[in-house]
Amino acid sequence: MSLLLLLLIGVAFFFIIKYIAVITTVAAIIISGITVIALISTWLGTSYCLQKSGYHPRNAKQAYHQVESDLNQIAADLTETRLQLDSVAPYLRDMEFLRYARQDRKTEN
Repeated sequence: MSLLLLLLIGVAFFFIIKYIAVITTVAAIIISGITVIALISTWLGTSYCLQKSGYHPRNAKQAYHQVESDLNQIAADLTETRLQLDSVAPYLRDMEFLRYARQDRKTEN
């Protein structure tokens, strides 16, 4: 009798644990599905709102490339200006020397 009672309690615990595992698995699947649906809805809603407000990823990339090419052009222009200034620098030094030399003559007189 006690062996039969222990066997019955053991079988009951087995089924209880089995059903708890099944319920936990089903709950995890349901929660995962709800999470995926919420993430997809958020992504699609955000994309729709951004497109409706005028944002397009291609425009951002084009603007970035335009700014990058403008910066490269400015760098090239600055390099060219520096080269021109380097070629004119000796003449500018001579002109400054002559200017100060004239001022010194006027102060002596």
